[in-house]
Amino acid sequence: MKGKTKKLVVLFLIAMSLTILAVSCGGKKNSGAVDKLTIIYPTSDLSTPIVAVAREKNFFKEEGLDVNFITLSSGDIEALSIGKADLLLLGIIPTLSYAAQKADVKIVGGTASGGNYFISKKENAENLRNIKNWVGKRLGTIRLSTSEMVTRYALEEQGIDIKKDITYVEIDSYPNIVEGVRKGLADVGSVSAEYLQAALDLGLEVVFPMTTLSPNYICCRESANKKSVETKPEAFVKFHKAQIRAYKYFKEQPNEVVKLLAKVSSQEEERVYDLLYNLDLNGNRAYTPDPDLNRTRKIYATLEKWDYIPKNVVKIEDVFDTILYKKALDEIIKENPKDEFYKQLLADYIKNNT
Repeated sequence: MKGKTKKLVVLFLIAMSLTILAVSCGGKKNSGAVDKLTIIYPTSDLSTPIVAVAREKNFFKEEGLDVNFITLSSGDIEALSIGKADLLLLGIIPTLSYAAQKADVKIVGGTASGGNYFISKKENAENLRNIKNWVGKRLGTIRLSTSEMVTRYALEEQGIDIKKDITYVEIDSYPNIVEGVRKGLADVGSVSAEYLQAALDLGLEVVFPMTTLSPNYICCRESANKKSVETKPEAFVKFHKAQIRAYKYFKEQPNEVVKLLAKVSSQEEERVYDLLYNLDLNGNRAYTPDPDLNRTRKIYATLEKWDYIPKNVVKIEDVFDTILYKKALDEIIKENPKDEFYKQLLADYIKNNT
C-alpha cells in the first residue's frame, strides 16, 4: 500500500507540474473572476484588426473577460453615452463633441493613425504636390471628419490662411468625393485608403498621403461610457491587456494575421495585407492601442477654434482616461519582464500621454 500511495503522490505532483508548465508557456490565463463588456463593433473586422485578433485568438477569454460584440446601424455615440454599451471602437470627432458638452463618454484607447490620401485630376496632381499651390483651390472633405480637422490645423502650420486661401467643399461620403473631384466640383479631395483604387480606376491620381501634410496624425480612438469606466475598471484593464497582447501578435506575425483576418472577413489575403501592412497603399496607416492624448490635442483645439464645440468648457485632459491602459501595460510588463516589445509600448505611452 505504501508503494502504491507513493506512486499516486508522484503522479499527482507530475500532473500539477505539467499544469503549471502549461499555464506558464501558454500566455496569460484566466485568473478567476470573469468581467463583462458590451462593445459596439464595426461592420468590418479590418477596421479594428487588433481587437479582431484578440477575439479570434481568445485573448479576451484568457484574460477573464466576457465580451459581447454588437453592431448598430446608426447612433453609436448616442448609445454609448446613455450606457447601452460600454465601449465604442471607432470614431473620434463624435466623442470629442459629446465630451465637450459634458456627456458621459471618455477616450480610453487608440485604434489607428494615418490612412487618407489627397487625390486630384492627373493634370493637376504635380502642381498640387506643392502646398503653396493650394491657395485658391477647393478641398473636398466630409464635414466633421478627421481629415477636415487635420487639414485645418496642418495647412495653417504650412502658412495657408484657411479663411482666405482655401474653400472647403463639404461632401457627404468618400465615393462622392471621388466623383466630385472627377467632375471638377473640387480641385483636391481627401479619401480613405479603402477608396483609393476606385479613384485610380476613374483616372484620378494621388497627390500625396495625408501623412505628408501631417505625419502620424491620429484618427479613430476607443471611447467608453464614463460610468462603465468608473464602475468596472478591471474589465477595461483586462480588455487592454488582451488588446496589447494582440498588438504584439499583429506586429510580429503578419502572415498569420493576414490569414486569420482574411478568413473571418471573407476578403482576399492580398487585399487584407494591403490594407493592414502595405504602407504604399494604405495611406501610411498604423494601428496602436495607445490612447495618445497628446496628438489628440490638435484636433480638439481645432474643433474649438472653428466653433464646432464649446470653447473652454471641458479640458481635453478630462476627456481621456489613460490610467487603465497604463495599468494593463504595467501588469503585462510584470508578467513578461524581459519582453522588449512591451517595454517600448510603455516608453511610447509616456511620450504620447504625459
